Amino acid sequence: MAFVPDDQKSLTSLVNAIGASAAIFSADARDNFNILAANRPFAAMLDRDPEAMAGARLSDIFPRYLTHPLSERIIECLSTQNTTETELVIDRGGLVSWWRFVYSPILSGEGATRQVLNTCIDITEKKLLETSLSQSRSRFEAVVEAAYDGIISVDREHRIVLFNSAACQIFKIERDAAIGRPLETLIPSRFRNKHAGYLEGFKRSPINSRPMESRVAVMGLRSDGTEFPAEVTIAKIKVGDEVEFTAVVRDISERAKLIDELQRAAIKDPLTGAYNRRQLSKILADEVERCRRFDHKMTLAMIDLNGFKSINDTHGHHIGDEVLTAFTRCLRANLRDVDTVGRWGGDEFMIIWPETGEEAADRAVKRIREALADVAQSFSVEGVSIHFSIGLQETDGSLEAEEMILRADKLLYLEKRASSLKPA
Repeated sequence: MAFVPDDQKSLTSLVNAIGASAAIFSADARDNFNILAANRPFAAMLDRDPEAMAGARLSDIFPRYLTHPLSERIIECLSTQNTTETELVIDRGGLVSWWRFVYSPILSGEGATRQVLNTCIDITEKKLLETSLSQSRSRFEAVVEAAYDGIISVDREHRIVLFNSAACQIFKIERDAAIGRPLETLIPSRFRNKHAGYLEGFKRSPINSRPMESRVAVMGLRSDGTEFPAEVTIAKIKVGDEVEFTAVVRDISERAKLIDELQRAAIKDPLTGAYNRRQLSKILADEVERCRRFDHKMTLAMIDLNGFKSINDTHGHHIGDEVLTAFTRCLRANLRDVDTVGRWGGDEFMIIWPETGEEAADRAVKRIREALADVAQSFSVEGVSIHFSIGLQETDGSLEAEEMILRADKLLYLEKRASSLKPA
């Protein structure tokens, strides 16, 4: 509440002493508000002559769109005898500015007053800054929401404070359910013990962010309990005195599946699922090297199915495929986990027995021959059986892989020739 003198000259001196735009209004019995005094900044705010301000009515100096809200604030100020304020925009010939109008009741010796001191503060820069910040925030939110990748921010307690739409889709969780929950609930339980330590270590490190080319693959946990491979890049930002983390998460399930399929295609035979020729050559070379290094033996087997061409010609290639896959299953069932079986090509197979001499390998071959008697029952046509010829070659590392294959092939050819000479 302001204390002011009563005479016009003193009122004018008072408002002129105020640095901000200022005026004194008086209310008549019909709540018409007239200016008793106004300083030059107040007149300049309205682009008016300061000498003509005294005696002017509120409705004469302000546009109609401003008169009503200003009248309401003055009436509130007088009725409550408390300071009131409002923020309004003034348009002067296309030049827009924002102002805060503050109304304070003027104390009189007779109690309740009918006069108010109006001070006006130019808040245009503040409003423009607020508008710019609002636009920036809206732009940021739009970018975050439109992002293909999941974007997640957590506070110092590692609780989620931002969760965009892509993150909702990736983790199959509603935004409201995600906000406030610990970040570790989005990763499988077996990784949670070390997760907080990783974040704290990153917080103390001089690195502010890990770029996308340095992103790492991790496992994520959806709300339905399913896991998925993801790529994550993380950054830390300072909010006041606290450090928060923002992670960009990309679901790479499809890519991981494709990579796995490509990797399998590079080493596996598509029909039987056994190792292909390229991978068999690598494994054999590695095992030969291990023989040299650790001074032990290994045995290689080259196998050829007898009469396979006749099966294809008589029953069709689909039955031939059944024979190849059934033979592969039989080999695997009668070999150790450390043994290697693969399709060398066509109807030729290879077995690698690490740390195994030829005598032990021969016993394994006998088990395979015995097991093949039951395999014929699995075929979709009758009269199909599997027989094979085999060549075994042992080494202690003194033979190169290529030489072992040549020798095993030669022994295979001799057995196959001998079996063809036997009477039916």
